Amino acid sequence: MVLGAGMAGLTAALVAQESGARTLCLEKEDEPGGSLAISGGYVWTVDSVEDYLALSPEGDLTLGRIVVEDLPTGIEWLADHGVELLAVASGIGAGRAFGGHRIRPDPVSGAVTPLVQAYLAAGGQLVTRASVTDLVLGERGEVDGIRYRDRAGAHDVACRAVVIATGGFQGDQAMLGTFFGPWADRAYLRSGPGSTGDGVRLAFGAGAAASKGMSSFYGHLFPAPPADLDPSSFRGLTQFYSEACILLNKAGQRFVDESRGDEICALRLLQQEEATGFIVFDETRHQHEVSEPYVPDATRTDPLPGVRAAGGAVLQADTIPELCQQLHERYDVPPARAAATIQEFDEAARKGDAGLLRVPRRHDLHTCEAAPFYAVPVRPGITFTEGGVRVNEDCAALDRGGRPIPGLFIAGADVGAVSIEGYVGGLAAALVTGLRAGINAAPEQ
Repeated sequence: MVLGAGMAGLTAALVAQESGARTLCLEKEDEPGGSLAISGGYVWTVDSVEDYLALSPEGDLTLGRIVVEDLPTGIEWLADHGVELLAVASGIGAGRAFGGHRIRPDPVSGAVTPLVQAYLAAGGQLVTRASVTDLVLGERGEVDGIRYRDRAGAHDVACRAVVIATGGFQGDQAMLGTFFGPWADRAYLRSGPGSTGDGVRLAFGAGAAASKGMSSFYGHLFPAPPADLDPSSFRGLTQFYSEACILLNKAGQRFVDESRGDEICALRLLQQEEATGFIVFDETRHQHEVSEPYVPDATRTDPLPGVRAAGGAVLQADTIPELCQQLHERYDVPPARAAATIQEFDEAARKGDAGLLRVPRRHDLHTCEAAPFYAVPVRPGITFTEGGVRVNEDCAALDRGGRPIPGLFIAGADVGAVSIEGYVGGLAAALVTGLRAGINAAPEQ
């Protein structure tokens, strides 16, 4: 049994079927694809284990090494199963080195469709609109079967192995509140709607241990309400450029080293009042950073017209005091404090001394002094949660004593601590953990 039909689930189901198992894949949504279907289609990761350690030092090094070292094999496997991939130049955001490929022409026709076709041609079964209700365990705690419900009713299925690949818990408000605090309900869901923690809860109920990083997620910033967002606009409305600007909270203060990346800005913003912040920049940044592509094969685009078209706000003024007054009138931001924060940033940039900042910044100190000046109200969007089930290198779920639970395997965003407070590639991690989980689950049958 494979629970979930996104990148991790389809990969696990197909490789298990081809490895000799008789496989049934269940997807709770109307169509397979999960978050893969609405992603940018980038299957990439950092260039080395050393880069992984620098980017996510708190992550699980064993899993990080697997993602880095197994990805080339995973790319070959995708190509062998009809997925068309275009190599992309290394680089993402503020100089982070990534290498890999992009699915062509789009994730659905380029990856979901050929993987489903290959799986069905190999004899696998796929059922959509199917929700798993229970994981059945034997007397020794081993996997013995599952119970699920679909359009035809309730079903009990005996099996010796289950791969859980349900995409994380970012779609479940109760779990988000538990791990991310009182403003978690303000976050946008930047993933497929089916990622509501079903698999994580099943695994925990079977005695699996939680990983580190349960309060960490990967995501980005979006225009704050009343902006109108839907999955088709996710990439176009993502404000990737925050790492090149100043980010204020509702108190008019910086609270994060923006240069660590937009994903870190999003993570930290969720802890701030109303999970609402303001990206502040001047015309020089607007022309030379804000409008530059975030990924190497994208085109140069000014994001501000898109924000306005979606109903979001873009504040603009000829002076910093005027901009801060607008922030006060519309969002109750203390104007004097906001202006003082920007002035402190300018002074540190002019002197080239990050030590003058209350919140340090690692690199890219810059002034904010060329009119006009802008402020874009934003909120975080969660692409996937980074905490989940603790696993070993075979992607077998581990119990609280560190022992594998017989027959229970985890893949994709349900695997915990592949990265913590850092991004090492969501689809890449889903691919390589899906392969490991499916290969190792197949002999259980």
